[in-house]
Amino acid sequence: MTQFEERGRRPQVTVVTPVFNEADNLPRYEVAVTGCLLSRSDYNFHILLVDDGSTDSSWSIIKEMSLRTQNIVGVRLSRNYGSHVALSAGFARATGDAVATLACDLQDPPEVILDFLEKWNNGAKIVWGRRRSRQDGFWRRCFSNLFAGLLARFAMPRGSKFSTGSFLLVDRMVVECFNQFQEQNRITFAIVAWTGFDQEMVDYDRKRREAGTSKWSFSRMVKTMYDAFIGFSLLPVRVMTLVGVGISLLSVCFLIYLFFAWTVGHPAPGWTSQMLALSFFFGVQFLLMGVMGEYLYRIYAEVVRRPLYFISEMTGLKQDGSK
Repeated sequence: MTQFEERGRRPQVTVVTPVFNEADNLPRYEVAVTGCLLSRSDYNFHILLVDDGSTDSSWSIIKEMSLRTQNIVGVRLSRNYGSHVALSAGFARATGDAVATLACDLQDPPEVILDFLEKWNNGAKIVWGRRRSRQDGFWRRCFSNLFAGLLARFAMPRGSKFSTGSFLLVDRMVVECFNQFQEQNRITFAIVAWTGFDQEMVDYDRKRREAGTSKWSFSRMVKTMYDAFIGFSLLPVRVMTLVGVGISLLSVCFLIYLFFAWTVGHPAPGWTSQMLALSFFFGVQFLLMGVMGEYLYRIYAEVVRRPLYFISEMTGLKQDGSK
């Protein structure tokens, strides 16, 4: 018997979905979550749609959905802040005993959330979705696997069961911890992994997007990996140190070569070798300065403490998250 059965009530589960120009997918999304989640009698599901500054008719559709179904509510951000900030806005207003994330394009099947809940009922505080298969292009799959492997190896805390992506479910305790994070450059799965707690995984088959265009472009994948490494890993700083040591060793080897050439009477030619060396070393120097500048800018962004987002409209949702 779970703690909720002992209290005589159903567990409340909030499903947070960021939305950006998904007018073509929202009707399918409504049908899917209504039939799979909202119709359940063992859980009290609430759907929280966070419109991340859509420029199409997404917000109008969300308002219509909210009018039709009491357990669907919407929050509209004042502009496009990015999916991870939209998820943070949803987490801040989620009131469930457990909170799950779900993409609007339904590539991550909503029925998998029920498998998440089984793990949660057995004591897991964080449940990750692990893609068993995916219907994406070859290069996209290769880069995604490389991305996930590098993050798991160098950016995620030791012992984390993070696999890939932000399809997950977390306990209320983790939500409260998540909401304490204030950094501007936010990566949802990295913050959740950083909190620790007991974790489990659920394997699932990722589907192909049936409508609209994916917002998860190659450049966004690169930026997410970049932000995760800068914010959660010492790897960039260590690489800078190793590059500096390597260049110093190369310089010593080059000096020995020049000295040897001078002693045997065959000095190296002047301009070609000098300009090659200068170009290489200055290129590396500016690269390292760029990484340091990135850290300085992020320190500045945290110091000025700008608000993470602004809300322009809500569909009957009060500031405390209740209707």
